[in-house]
Amino acid sequence: MNKLYALIMCVGIAMAGYFGYEWWQGTQGVEEVSAEETKKWGSEKASEVTPEESVKIQEVLMSDQIKQFDVGQEIGRLVIPTIEKGFTTYWGTDDDTLSQGVGMYVSQFTTTPDQKRHTVLSGHRDTVFTGLQDVKKGDAVFFEYEGKRYEYAVVSMKVVDADDRTVIVDKKEATLTLTTCYPFDFIGSAPERYVIQSEFVHVSDM
Repeated sequence: MNKLYALIMCVGIAMAGYFGYEWWQGTQGVEEVSAEETKKWGSEKASEVTPEESVKIQEVLMSDQIKQFDVGQEIGRLVIPTIEKGFTTYWGTDDDTLSQGVGMYVSQFTTTPDQKRHTVLSGHRDTVFTGLQDVKKGDAVFFEYEGKRYEYAVVSMKVVDADDRTVIVDKKEATLTLTTCYPFDFIGSAPERYVIQSEFVHVSDM
């Protein structure tokens, strides 16, 4: 009996250590970003779009066609001034990538920000996206990608079923969507998703 008890204790400690490490690893992609740092971003001069760049935007390259990034590679940073946080963002949304931080969804329906279509970012609610429920309509959201800072304004928040396939779709207008599991205080595999959608405002050089 004592041996069984000791075995159960050892297994429990090992599991607690494993999940504790997973949680800690996920939080490493989050940093505090002060209001002082971000308040001037909205007033920065927008980049001029040349005719050549306009042509490139029309010839949309979907994210699953991009070969320059490896799954799990760091590609940018998401900044949400309302909650004063910045999130390192990685290529892909598989389990290993999301254990690092925020992941950019790669599919035939989504694009990187420079293509000005639909960019989708996902993160775990209990590691990186804690506090996402405090983001409100009209709040500014920034995404830094390849030397540019893209500004978006939140237009909607909604809750959908975990199996809902209407969120990750192609969009003709530049849109940034953030998704995480819901309810925020749910223990285990959450049955729903919390979705924040933002519309493009402008882009500036970093």
